[in-house]
Amino acid sequence: MSLFNWTRKKVSTTAGLVGIESADDGLALAHVQSEAGAAVLRRCLHTAAPVAAHAALLKGWVDTHGLAGSRVNAVLPPSAYQLLLLDCPDVSDDELRDAMRWRVRDLITEPLENVVVDAFTLPADAYRGRSRMAYCAVLSKARMQALEALINGAGLQLDSIDIREMAFRNLGLLAGADALNIAVLRLNANDGLITVQHGPDLYMARRIEQGLQRAAGDYSGITLEIQRSLDYFESQLGKGYLNRLLLAPAGDATGAIHEALSAGLAVNLQRLDLSTLLANDEAPVVLDNGFAAIGAALRQEAA
Repeated sequence: MSLFNWTRKKVSTTAGLVGIESADDGLALAHVQSEAGAAVLRRCLHTAAPVAAHAALLKGWVDTHGLAGSRVNAVLPPSAYQLLLLDCPDVSDDELRDAMRWRVRDLITEPLENVVVDAFTLPADAYRGRSRMAYCAVLSKARMQALEALINGAGLQLDSIDIREMAFRNLGLLAGADALNIAVLRLNANDGLITVQHGPDLYMARRIEQGLQRAAGDYSGITLEIQRSLDYFESQLGKGYLNRLLLAPAGDATGAIHEALSAGLAVNLQRLDLSTLLANDEAPVVLDNGFAAIGAALRQEAA
């Protein structure tokens, strides 16, 4: 299995899609179905647990909620992969993955035979058409095999594996990115991630180096990192100004973060409230913890 499997045909979403994120500090599952053209979150589960406990935990969820045989799009936590922005070789989309494997061999520490490499191109108008660029994701084969064993061992069907950036893209689409430049921002204890898209097309993805723990209530450093990313998008990508910056929930700190960023950023900042975007019966804290898994379950390209 490759990482993304984006070339497969779209099928009916009546049965829905299960998104799963297995991170070092916990396991999250989200099951999304389409009903009358709208996404409905059937269930969202999260437990803080070490990776060693994930197999038994996931199998229990599958049995309890009758999910055996469900299709899965697994989303990787950022610690599991490298994401590199590189010049795109002049090859067809079918040849892109193999071409990028050779591009990254001098940029990674593991031998090529020990990793899985996949890539996707930025839209043709990115960087004002001056150069063709592609994002390249690199994942160790051992990590990928462990993820496959986790999903299949629980009685689920692993269809595709995504990176967190693409889960954020799906959430941006849900929030109304059809004809707008929208950024999705999530800040975690140790780092953060900001993605910028226009419709379904991802134009920029950047890690925020300073997390909430290091900030300790002083968000000036985080604000500066975000502003630099937004400046880069507006000056280099050629898509004009950002219409909206969506702030993902960050627990009890969400209000203070929103206030600080609103004061420090020249952008239309809004909270990304999943409870208003998805029909669901889950508590807000469950939605917060399942954020990336929900984004994975919103993917519609997987077959």
